[in-house]
Amino acid sequence: MPSEDVPDSPLTILLVEDNLPHAELVKRTFEAHQIAHRLYHVGDGEAALAYLFRHGKYANPAVSPRPHVVLLDLRLPKLSGLEVLKAIRSLA
Repeated sequence: MPSEDVPDSPLTILLVEDNLPHAELVKRTFEAHQIAHRLYHVGDGEAALAYLFRHGKYANPAVSPRPHVVLLDLRLPKLSGLEVLKAIRSLA
């Protein structure tokens, strides 16, 4: 019997990582552990906020489904991970 906390469909994961080898390592880890997921990757803080707030090329919900999990690098170009967190928390 599935837990109420775990969705029946694959997890939607937003990976915010500017280092491509690190992003690939995360992708391979999810695949190796057979975790059902849909991984969306952006490379900087501005793109993360655009994705999360559906601005610009991420305006269409089919392109930017709401993530269950956000994996956020703290050292990012344009906006740091801490600045991204502050923007997310400002909505709460």
